[in-house]
Amino acid sequence: MIYPLAAIDDGSKMQNVYTPLSFGVHLGFCIIATLLYLVLYYRKGSLHYLTLMFAIDLTFITQFWTSTTARVLLGIAEALLIGATIFFYIRFSRKLKAENAAREAARKAQLEKAKSAMKKDDEENSKIVDNAFDD
Repeated sequence: MIYPLAAIDDGSKMQNVYTPLSFGVHLGFCIIATLLYLVLYYRKGSLHYLTLMFAIDLTFITQFWTSTTARVLLGIAEALLIGATIFFYIRFSRKLKAENAAREAARKAQLEKAKSAMKKDDEENSKIVDNAFDD
């Protein structure tokens, strides 16, 4: 006789269908993600790291509450946090591009200034050589 998988009782505790990771693994994952995103926020300073960290950590709610209301509220919160993450990432990306463009423009201006100074110096040196033989 074929039994459905849910009907087979092998003595193990049933896993929550809304949380595919066990409690310990999920907690470890959330701790590692939190540390990683805090370090990234500290190093780069963009809020999108924090909003993504909160979105990941909020999934831990499913370890304790799996009611329909809790899942709906979690889904709404996750959607808002992911939206905020995208918004802050785009803003951070534009700021980074502007800084890089300004840095590149300053580098090019400095290079042009150095080239013009070398050209002027070469012209003066050639005048000195030409004038030396005019006696």
